[in-house]
Amino acid sequence: MRTTLPILLGCGISLLLVVTAGSGGRPVTVTGSAQAPGVADPAGEVGIVTTGPATDLRPGAPLTGCTSGLVREAQGGNNFNPALVGFVTSAAGERFAVPAPVHDGPAAVDLFNNCSGQGDNPDYLSQLETVVIDPDGVEITGFIFGDNYFELYVNGRFVGRDPVGMTPFNSNVVRFRASYPMTYAVMGVDWETHNGVGMEYDSFNLGDGGLIAYFSDGNGTDGEWRAETFYIAPLDDPSCVRTAGGRDSTFCSQAVRPTCAENAPDRCQALHFPVPADWTAPAFDDAHWPPAIVWPPERVTRQRAYTGYTRLFGDAEFIWTRNIRLDNLVLARYTATGPRR
Repeated sequence: MRTTLPILLGCGISLLLVVTAGSGGRPVTVTGSAQAPGVADPAGEVGIVTTGPATDLRPGAPLTGCTSGLVREAQGGNNFNPALVGFVTSAAGERFAVPAPVHDGPAAVDLFNNCSGQGDNPDYLSQLETVVIDPDGVEITGFIFGDNYFELYVNGRFVGRDPVGMTPFNSNVVRFRASYPMTYAVMGVDWETHNGVGMEYDSFNLGDGGLIAYFSDGNGTDGEWRAETFYIAPLDDPSCVRTAGGRDSTFCSQAVRPTCAENAPDRCQALHFPVPADWTAPAFDDAHWPPAIVWPPERVTRQRAYTGYTRLFGDAEFIWTRNIRLDNLVLARYTATGPRR
């Protein structure tokens, strides 16, 4: 049964927070004494703190500009903002790509794209090419909307990526052939224009993230998926993040407006967790990841790239972690044992 889970703000879970000071780029160790039912809690995790903006900026998505003439060069959801990837380094020398370590791969076909297309793409079916993962598998079509960016992997194989990294908002469709059990692995990224400190535009806004995907075999994103965050920013004090039952930044008061954004954005901090090299593989153990949090569509987006195509997304639901404002890099997984009708 699909259920909408509340945003967790403790919910009666007893927590013991043990913190090693994390300012100046030192590791922050956070240990939980209890966990949510059914979620294994590691003995302790070490998050790596970085301070200030990224350097060595470079394009992070296939489209580096809009050619349709339908968007303007300005901030906002219907205008073009370049998706740049930068790099930050901790005091101990750990290097992280921000907002995410994106990968080269096939761009998903447009469902709606007013950046390099005219918006609605009625010919998407004829433009699809099947990514063959398992030759004896079943052919599946998937519809995906990510705020702002996604990469989809099935049974460990790269199937498609969002061609528009940040804005304008777009939606996509993919087709693949794979066998059950079928492991879906999706990287979702809430992009930023101030790389490394998790904020957007000249006003230093906090963005929000969200992901929805529906597949023609009836499977789709919902509360049965598992999702974990790997990049949390901006933070005034990274020790506010807890890990009992999954990394949880909802205890961080700066989710409303970090003090550093008002006074010294270059001093905003970020908390990073290394991305496992095998996280897309079917054999990867995601038992310690918490269940994905289901978010109402209106909390994520009112953009036509989604609202104009809700019929194609079936009963799939928007998912993310507990905090759609501070959690910027989210990995989500689900293994389907068969069709779901």
